[in-house]
This record gives sequence, C-alpha cells and structure tokens, in this order.
Amino acid sequence: MYSRVIKLTIIFLLVPAIFGISFGYALVNYLEIPDVKQLETYKPKSAARLYADDGTLFAELFVEKRIPIPITAMPYNLKYAFIAIEDVRFYNHFGVDIRGIGRAMFRNLAKRGISEGASTITQQLARNLYLNPQKTYKRKIEEAVLAIQIERSYSKDEILNMYLNLIYLGEGAYGVEAASYTYFHKKAGELTLEECATLAALTKSPSRLSPFKNPAKALERRNTVLRKMQEAGFVTQSAYVAAAKTPLIVAPFRAYEKKTGYFIEYVKQMLEEHVEEPQMIYTTGLNVKTTVNLKMTDYAYEAIQKGMQAYKTRNPKAVELPEVALIAIEIKTGEVKVLIGGRDFTSSPYNRAVQAKRQPGSSFKPIIYLAALEKGMKPDTMLRDAPISFTNPYTHAVWHPKNYKNEYLGDVTMRKALEKSLNTATIRLLERTGLDNVIDLAKRLHMESNFQPNLSLALGTTEIIPLELANAYAAIARGGVYIPPIALKNVTTTEGEEKYTESADGEVVVTQANAEALVDIMKGVIKRGTAHSAASMPYFLAGKTGTTDDFRDAWFIGFSPELLCAVWVGYDKKTNLGNKESGGTAALPIWIDFMSKALPSYPNEDFSFQVEEPKNGDSNPESKKD
Repeated sequence: MYSRVIKLTIIFLLVPAIFGISFGYALVNYLEIPDVKQLETYKPKSAARLYADDGTLFAELFVEKRIPIPITAMPYNLKYAFIAIEDVRFYNHFGVDIRGIGRAMFRNLAKRGISEGASTITQQLARNLYLNPQKTYKRKIEEAVLAIQIERSYSKDEILNMYLNLIYLGEGAYGVEAASYTYFHKKAGELTLEECATLAALTKSPSRLSPFKNPAKALERRNTVLRKMQEAGFVTQSAYVAAAKTPLIVAPFRAYEKKTGYFIEYVKQMLEEHVEEPQMIYTTGLNVKTTVNLKMTDYAYEAIQKGMQAYKTRNPKAVELPEVALIAIEIKTGEVKVLIGGRDFTSSPYNRAVQAKRQPGSSFKPIIYLAALEKGMKPDTMLRDAPISFTNPYTHAVWHPKNYKNEYLGDVTMRKALEKSLNTATIRLLERTGLDNVIDLAKRLHMESNFQPNLSLALGTTEIIPLELANAYAAIARGGVYIPPIALKNVTTTEGEEKYTESADGEVVVTQANAEALVDIMKGVIKRGTAHSAASMPYFLAGKTGTTDDFRDAWFIGFSPELLCAVWVGYDKKTNLGNKESGGTAALPIWIDFMSKALPSYPNEDFSFQVEEPKNGDSNPESKKD
C-alpha cells in the first residue's frame, strides 16, 4: 500500500514534469527565440553628422539616420511622452502588460481578428530587434517571451534607452536625437514639452502623421499625447493647456541638404580617404566638422538666381537657363566656404565645380604672366599688341588669333596687356616666356590638366577643373603659398575616437615677390580693365575675367586679401551661351552680387604690399570684354 502511494505520487509529479519539459522544448523550437544577450553587443547603424563652420548641423549621411544618445541626455518630458502614449504602466509591468492583453483580446475576439495589439515598450523593442512586423499569434507569443527575457536581463532605463534610440520616427530618422534634428534642428535635450509630444505622436504612423506632410493630423495626435501625459500625472494641467495651445512649428524641410548638396558630395569623397571602409561613413556615427558657411551659401544661390534671371532677359529665346559653378575659398586658411556645382542639386547632382573640365579662356592668362615674372620680366615690360599669324609646318594651316572686336593697341606694358586681356600681346609673351615654363608653373600650382605645348595655351584652350583653377588663384593671392582646398576640419566617432584632424601645411610654389607683383597687376583688371564694373565696390580687389571661343564658357575669378570667389557659367553640352555673353557679362555680375554680401564679414584691409601704380596715363577703361 505504502509503495503504491509512492509510485502514484512519483507518477503524479513526474508526468507533468515530463509534459512540461516536452512542451517547453517544443515551444522553444516552434518559437525560435533568440538569445537576448545579443543586446549587449548590438550596435545600431548610426548616421554621420556634418557640421558647418559655426557648429550648425546641416546634413547627415546614413543608411539609417540614427544618432544614439544616453538616456541621461533625454529630457523628462521626452521619455514620459513616449511612455504616456505607448506604455503608461512601463515601470510597473514585467515586460508584458496583463491588463492590456486582456483588453486587446476582448476587442480582437469581437472583431474576429488581430486589429489591436497590447505591445509594451519592451515588446516593441523585441519586435524591432528580432522579429518581423507580421500580425500573427505565433509572433505575439514570441514577442512576449522575448520581452520577459529582456526585462530579466536589463533595467527599465536600459530598455527605455534602447527603445528611444531604435524607434523609427519618419523621414529616415531612427531614434529621438535624429528625429529631433530632422523636425526641429535641435538636440533632443533642447526640446520643449510640445515638441517632445510631437515626436512621440509619430510612433503610430510616421509617414501619415509627419508634420511636414500632414500638419493638421500631426497637431491632433500631438495634443492626444499631451492629454495622455496629463491624465497619467506626468505633467500638470496648466502645462498641458499651455502646450496644447502652442502652434505646431517645425524646421524647414531639408533646407540645408538641398543647398549644400554639392558640398556634401565633395565631403563624402574627402571622408573616404580617412576611414578604413567607405561604408563606415554611413553606419558608425561620425561627427564631421566641415568648413562650409551656410550664410555664404545662401548668398551664392541668391546671386546665381539673380544672374540667371538677367541672362534670360538678355536671351529670351534660350530653351534652357545655363549651369553655374561657384566656389568661395578663404585666402588665409584655404577653407572652402561655398562649393556649388550647378543651379539645382536635386535636378542635376553632377558637380561641375570639382568634376567638369572646361576651357578657362582668358582666366588662364595670369598663369602666363606669372611665369613671365619668374623669367625676370616686369609689369612695365613692353609687349607688342598687333595682328599675328602662325603656319603649321606639317599641315600648312594658318592660325590667325585675334583680339576682342579685332582691335589692337600697339606697344603696351605687360600690366596693360593683362588688364585689357589682349590676346596677341599674351601670345607674344608666351613665346618669350617659354611653353615649358608656363606648363611647369601650372603643375606647381597643382593643376592636373593635360597641357599641350602649343601657343593656343595663351587663349586658355586647355580644359581645367574649376576648383583647381580657383585654388591656384588662391595660392597667388596668399603670396605664392599653395594650400590644398580644405573641406574637413575634424572627424571623430561617437565614442570620441579621432579619425582625422586637418593639418595641411602650406607649400611655397611661387616667390612672394612675383606673386605680389601679379596681384598688383590683377588689381588693375578691376580698376581699369575687363572687370571695371566691380570697381565701385568699396573693397580692395583683384581678379580676371575669362571667355572662351564662341562664348561657350564665361568666367570670373576674383579675390580680396581675405576671400576668393570663382564663378563659371556655361552649358553642359558646351554650346554657345549667346552673343557677347562674356565673363564680364555672364559671370562677373554673379560674383559682384555674392562678394558684396560676403565681404562685410571680413576685415576691409588692402593687400599687405604696395607696388607703384602706373604713370603712363592708363586710367580710362577701354574694352570691358575679353
């Protein structure tokens, strides 16, 4: 009897145990539950953040736009806005909200389907990390089991921190910090109560409730979040009323990215040189300090728009407005403040400022004159400006280069020849200076074009990338010191590891005396020459116009002691811009408009050298074209 009782007791205890073990084994295999300890090594993809020269975040590079921050950097209202609308008993349950499940089951049974979930924040975290969003009972069970395991392994604040850094909030933004920058252009820690509620409101449907796309719905949902916060006791009645009455105000939609698109593409190329793998740019959360100036970029687009409107007025039959490249470089630092490679990045991302090779026309002439100065010639060296021709000894073809309007001035100084952009005088100067010497100087100035040793070089027939020509001018403007164009200042990871710090050293490529002599001649281009329309500007300026054969390219590159700006105008197909659309007509007005707004930010001081002004009566401007 006694042994029978023992046997029955053993059976009574063992059978449920065996059944429980078998059911548990089958359930685990059926559910395929992953190991939640993977969270300890999980690193979400983080966007690279690009900052302007004043510290403004103006763009992000991402696969998933995400900026992880610790929960200590999240304000109280932000955390409790999400808790109020998503999981009001978050700090009281063990990963699964039994009351919520009961309410949802009743409603789902009534509707004969899964129309409502009861997912806690922990369950949502489990789903986002491990599961698919399909609404099935199997997935809901898996979600619940995972949530319980997560709650056993991590604190509530750790779970909330992971959730708020992972959740998708629309417009490509993952996590509250990225969303805060996207919608308000500020850090999450700077958000107001109503802004916190706006972000929390996006969890239900980020696209449909986007304040950019549907402000009325976004406002309605935001106020629902505020009401839930007040009902839960997270905010006072007065705070709720005040916030609910506040208008929905968001930052301009991607305004900076649109205007800085060409600069961003250039920065991407620079970044690839300083990371181990290109993909790291988009996934490791780099902080990138750049040199771009957002106000100057605005000035540049305003000047381009105005210049194109004027072009259309002059050429009403033009089927298309031409493309424009504009580059602004600080002389003393080499920092690129503006880089625009076309009229509109969204419609044409081809970056003409750094990719297109175009004939510079007469804007290449200063390089020839600088080479002549290196050969010992002086600004008052006399040149002959008269008709000239050359016969090819192999083809016997005759080349008759001409001046603009076919006008010639006879004997002129080297200074006047550049001021008036006299072609035949420059060709004779190139002969005296030597083709090899000019090409060697161009290479020293880091122009990588394939220069051919023929006299048409005097007319700027070799195609050059605009940024290279602009940077060569900058080297001359700073007294013969070449500095590579600087777009990046510093690159660090989110952990503070330094990936790159700018430390470019200047390279002396031209003697200071020769650079200064050329700059002084180029000041005359504005005072008396082809850029005379800029002479009324109250600044100390130097520069050179450029126009290619048949008006295909129009240039002006000019500078003060502080800032250089290069403007190119032309068609991608290299077609005619229109009759008399020279550098002085098409490019110079854009330059004047931009520099008039940009230069007041810099000291208005003359170049740090003085060369005696000409005394031969060359004070009256003649041709304003080249």
